Amino acid sequence: MARPGLVIQFKTKPDTAEQFNDILVRALEHVEAEAGTRPWLTLRAEQDPTVFFLVDLFDDEDARNAHLGGAAAELILGTGGDLLAEAPTPVPTTLVAGKAV
Repeated sequence: MARPGLVIQFKTKPDTAEQFNDILVRALEHVEAEAGTRPWLTLRAEQDPTVFFLVDLFDDEDARNAHLGGAAAELILGTGGDLLAEAPTPVPTTLVAGKAV
């Protein structure tokens, strides 16, 4: 069951949260083209709408590396980078257990 993953926290500037939200939605079409990325989730904190999380799982390390160099990452970090209040916090992970993964 061990699969590589990635959890990233993003904090936007207060006036750019909706724009960043839209970028995450647009990034989905790029991720859907990645054979080795599943699932890919974007989450928004309920208590602080300027905080977003990406939660990804990959088939293998090659898929994770391809994702990090892919179009979704370019859109989120390139176009969305100016909307952030601070640098994103990426945490490489390994799946321990899960349902429907």
